[in-house]
Amino acid sequence: MIRPPILAALLCLTPALSLAHDATPQYNRVSLSESAETEVDNDLLVAVLFAQAEGRDAKTPANQVNQLMTWALDLAKGQKDVKVQTLGYRTHAVYNKNKIRGWRVNQSVRLESTDGRLLGDLVAQLQDRLQMQSIAYQVSDEQRRKHLDDLTEQALGRFQQRARHIAKSLGRSDYRVVRLNINDGHQRPAPMARGMMMADSAERSVAPARLEAGTQKMNVAVNGEIELSEN
Repeated sequence: MIRPPILAALLCLTPALSLAHDATPQYNRVSLSESAETEVDNDLLVAVLFAQAEGRDAKTPANQVNQLMTWALDLAKGQKDVKVQTLGYRTHAVYNKNKIRGWRVNQSVRLESTDGRLLGDLVAQLQDRLQMQSIAYQVSDEQRRKHLDDLTEQALGRFQQRARHIAKSLGRSDYRVVRLNINDGHQRPAPMARGMMMADSAERSVAPARLEAGTQKMNVAVNGEIELSEN
């Protein structure tokens, strides 16, 4: 018969033994990574322009900005191959010696198109009244997805080939995948060209923007952990 103090000690010891079992080190495991890469054509031109005005009160510059954006949107929406999106609308107090001397209002519009020449011509027209914030080529989501499956297959194939080579080199007949991560290599947009075509309010004609699309690298990386067989 187990006495109560001994029984209590055994009950306390059981969770500790269970935790010790769970914390048993895992052997015969190897971490590795592989990747696949290709050059992808930049096929999407993205431009951001903004309207800005200042005045002694907030109402006057707000009206000016609203009128400018209405004009710009009407012009941009006339191009069916151009996607148009308005961005932030901001009103800021302008200070002089800690006193408000006026108000500044601005709003941006984002334009994108796979027809770079068309968008370049539109941007030139808009620069008659708006100012350029940024313009650059990048890879469209459709273009990226065309290459994603092939790159993923290549990267996984290389991962498996290397895993088999490691197992063979260590005298093991097989392996199993314990953990696997896939980074689809979603690229950030190409660096924006800022301030390259700022429009002077007195300048009423701007030459169309002509940019080379170029390419950028797309990468899929696979990393994980394998466990080698015992024999």
